Amino acid sequence: MKIQVHTTPGCMQCRTLMRKLDKSGVAYDVINLEQHPELVEQLKELGLTQAPIVTTEGFSFTGFRPDKIKELERRYRREKPDA
Repeated sequence: MKIQVHTTPGCMQCRTLMRKLDKSGVAYDVINLEQHPELVEQLKELGLTQAPIVTTEGFSFTGFRPDKIKELERRYRREKPDA
């Protein structure tokens, strides 16, 4: 399962989300939207407008959402090859 966390500089919710994922052992790639402005418009078209933006196949959400983070952790554990 490939997870991407789209962030912006100085985003406290982004840092909090990544700490939570790190603590849970969830692997993810970080994409700084300031360094990839071409992605901002694509994400907006999908209705994803608030950092952090978490995307994975068939599941995405914005902001620090404990309910969505738990769902992401469940999906990650289910799809992790060594689970």
